[in-house]
Amino acid sequence: MQITEVAQDTYLIDPASDSEFSLGEIAYLLADNPPVLIEPGSTTTASRLLSRSRELSINLDKVEYIIPTHIHVDHGGGSGFLAQKLPHTKVVLHPQGAKHMAEPAKLIHNTRLVFGEDFEATFGPILPVPSDQIHVVHDSEVIHLEKRQLKVVFSPGHASHHIAIFDSLTRGIFCGEALGIIPDNLPDFPLPAAVPPFELQLYLETIDRLAHLHPSLLFYSHCGPRSNAQKLIQQVKENTVVFGHIVQKALEAGESDQKIWEHLTDHIKERFPGAELPAQYQLALSGYTSYFLKKQIYHSIPKDEKLDDGVSGTNAPEPN
Repeated sequence: MQITEVAQDTYLIDPASDSEFSLGEIAYLLADNPPVLIEPGSTTTASRLLSRSRELSINLDKVEYIIPTHIHVDHGGGSGFLAQKLPHTKVVLHPQGAKHMAEPAKLIHNTRLVFGEDFEATFGPILPVPSDQIHVVHDSEVIHLEKRQLKVVFSPGHASHHIAIFDSLTRGIFCGEALGIIPDNLPDFPLPAAVPPFELQLYLETIDRLAHLHPSLLFYSHCGPRSNAQKLIQQVKENTVVFGHIVQKALEAGESDQKIWEHLTDHIKERFPGAELPAQYQLALSGYTSYFLKKQIYHSIPKDEKLDDGVSGTNAPEPN
């Protein structure tokens, strides 16, 4: 397990949990009073994190808040395990995520649909968070620590229960997948995290809203922190819109999923000769197609002459 100080009193913890799905799960420990753990990961990761941290003299027993950005198994699946091992902690959750962490039957069912019946072999079981350890947050709520304030920002699009956390000390955003994912073979080129049920318009509004915070750092959950925050936000917005246009046009033409995949791959190769879209990104393609087919529309992506600059023309109202 690797522990690195990546910003002032902010530590990246890589539990070295190798997944067949190639989803590196990174946790962040905020050294503050009280300490805070952001992104506990799956139960497999959380278990390794707890056992190894004690070996390395990192006292997670004093952590008062555990904050997953959302309850997908690779971000918040280990929250119940940690809560039960650390009974004094509170798990900070979006209202829509809280009910499914208290009674995770539906979450378990949906995880099986995505990762297969044997998902526990990789990620471990999803255990319930005791109801008295759940802290349900509201949008723009601020958690006050000794050295910093953590502002919770509702960030729908990737998931209805997604939150981002703005840290006043580092001016960084713990963004989960609200600002995309950066594959290893596409450095600093964030792709939209569009797994079903993806909401394209909400995703674009979230990107705009987080951009308005003017962060200096982005703390990604799968690839670690990045300092070129504004460039990355602009890039993920551009990619979200361009990918949408590609899928939209192909659906209008009645093309197959395989053909759409080829169009997306061609787009990537134009930017990075020889590069390939990660195979796991097939799931994101289904997020786009299901979004359009569900709404039975092909006109919801804003078309703007500034598209090449990454500006979609949308305004970002405050999420409810």
